[in-house]
Amino acid sequence: MRTATITRRGTYIRHLCSLGLESATIMPEIVAAAREIAGADFGHFIWAGVDFELKSVFSECPAAYGTLPAYDRLRRSVEVVTLIGDFAEWMTLRRQFTNSWHVDAALSQSDFFEQVLAPCDGRHFIHILARQGGRGWGSMILVRARGGRPFPDAEHRAVEVFGEHLGHAIRRASFAPSSFADGLSSGILLVDWSGRIRHWSEVADRLVLQTTDSTRDHGRSSLTLPAVLLELVLRLRITSTGRPSGPAVKEITNRWGRFIWRAYPVEDEMGCVLHCQHQEPVEIQALSGAHMAGLGGQQQIVAAKLACGTSYKKIAAQLNVKESTIVDCVRQIYRRLDVHGSEALARRLRAEHLRARTHP
Repeated sequence: MRTATITRRGTYIRHLCSLGLESATIMPEIVAAAREIAGADFGHFIWAGVDFELKSVFSECPAAYGTLPAYDRLRRSVEVVTLIGDFAEWMTLRRQFTNSWHVDAALSQSDFFEQVLAPCDGRHFIHILARQGGRGWGSMILVRARGGRPFPDAEHRAVEVFGEHLGHAIRRASFAPSSFADGLSSGILLVDWSGRIRHWSEVADRLVLQTTDSTRDHGRSSLTLPAVLLELVLRLRITSTGRPSGPAVKEITNRWGRFIWRAYPVEDEMGCVLHCQHQEPVEIQALSGAHMAGLGGQQQIVAAKLACGTSYKKIAAQLNVKESTIVDCVRQIYRRLDVHGSEALARRLRAEHLRARTHP
């Protein structure tokens, strides 16, 4: 990857970390950008609680959620602690781990490899600690699949510099998104009238975990819908008998974003389909679009703020620059993207964001 592209990806990560949004909401974009810088195949992020223990998880690899029980079982074993250390040791800074290449021979023969890495088709990985205030608040892990080359230490250093920015994003979240828009993440569940899940996609499985904010406990629950979604099934069942009931639609907003769940009957009358559409904060879509459109540095954040309706005066105050500087920057953005006006800019940035998600 060219130096200019790496610089632009790095600027984007720093902007995401400075938005003030919940870290869970911005983490998919951060992991994707860091993965591109390091040349990884997929990535995870693990949050730590105040007690230094694993709190929740985001992964670009759906199979990784199913390996959490194995990871919990193995991570304090002598073998794993000797090779890479325990998660709590990373968070307390008692021990750091950077690159699996350093212990590759032993790691490839370990239970950790067979039960945690292999089910995800993972082989080599690097670790970036999200740190602030003399401790760690989470771990970003970037992985190369089997058949891929190890990470040189230089590739680890290229992303390790974001550790303090990640820590800041976790500790300083204070901004509630003003609006949401549909993203490209959606999934379906097929359930019977008792709420037992008969079929699900991997994406839907992850959406259930994020809707209920229970990624930490994946692999330990039954195949029954959580109560918050079972309510939709009950509403649809009541309606199907001709009795009045509320609509079988539920909107849930939490630190992962906004989730719109809808229930629909199926023809065999044995149950229903639940469909979930994940919505993203408009601020993230705008910033992502500005990044994907090739804008750099200050232009990314100015374009995103303008597309979200922020005035020139307020943008200038937030960036601590003169309003005339923002005016000049906006002219450059409009010229570069061949748009005229903030509404056209907003449409262009959303289109760039969705295009990148459709054709990564």
